[in-house]
Amino acid sequence: MRQVSPQDPDDPVEQAIAWAVRLQLHGPLPATLQALRQWRDADARHETAWQRIAAMQGQLSGLPPDASRATLDASLARRRQRRQSLKLVAAFGVTGTGAWLVLDSRADYRTGTGQRLAVTLPDGSLLNLNAGTAVNVRYDGARRLLTLLRGEIAVTTGIDPLRRPFRVDTDTARMQALGTRFTVRRLEDGAVPLTRLTVQQDAVQMQATAASAEPVLARAGDALLTDGMRIWRDQDRHDDPAAWLDGVIVAREMPLGRLVAELARHRHGLLQCDADIAQLPISGVFQLGDPERALRVLLQTQAIVAVYRTRFWVTLKKA
Repeated sequence: MRQVSPQDPDDPVEQAIAWAVRLQLHGPLPATLQALRQWRDADARHETAWQRIAAMQGQLSGLPPDASRATLDASLARRRQRRQSLKLVAAFGVTGTGAWLVLDSRADYRTGTGQRLAVTLPDGSLLNLNAGTAVNVRYDGARRLLTLLRGEIAVTTGIDPLRRPFRVDTDTARMQALGTRFTVRRLEDGAVPLTRLTVQQDAVQMQATAASAEPVLARAGDALLTDGMRIWRDQDRHDDPAAWLDGVIVAREMPLGRLVAELARHRHGLLQCDADIAQLPISGVFQLGDPERALRVLLQTQAIVAVYRTRFWVTLKKA
């Protein structure tokens, strides 16, 4: 399939995006902010490109006010600064990536774009974090508690001599492991945030956060969803929820839009597809460590093209 070539790296828009990604990866370091200011002042086209990037469409993603004031032109009104910088962050798909702009800096463990992490907890339990994840860990004399703030985790519980319950909480669910191996993911790309629980071994008890909710027992092979009010079985099983532990996405008739969203968690910049091809069913195994190769496979096997606005900003379109 035809692939549209990226723009010239000297293009001001591409340079502006590179600056935004640099801030995303390394945070608002004084030297970086000073160098960005010098670049913007060096050429009127640079300032125009930066303002263009700042005005990109996107959904709010929680940029800290201090960061927004530091990275946008001080001559703009503070409210406008914050609005534009929020759009900038969302335009690069930062939401869910673990970058400095969106993840709670107080999290005990966190990962960024394309990062995965394995942690051995004090009781010998194994905690794995997928890309764009933040989690807090609280162990005391009465409990073992993980709070998933963002993203996705896999847990293999250890044997606790104190027999403390092992729980995982999100904003919509409370889960208690019953000697088990399971994954939990926060799904926040829809109108209502959801928690998805999948059990690979033994059982987990899930309870929605609503006071009247009854707990539901999930056994090996089960997948449950909750919006905080009710719990239901996940019938939309287009992937292997634990495949990321092996560094792959296993897609089974997965809508292209969902596959692209998964790849975007492991690729810096903005990766998206047009709505008219978002439901195209895709099957295959894709390496998380090489999203560019996954894109090449899609371009070679599907009637689609990749349009590069810059090397960081790619949109898949119908051929």
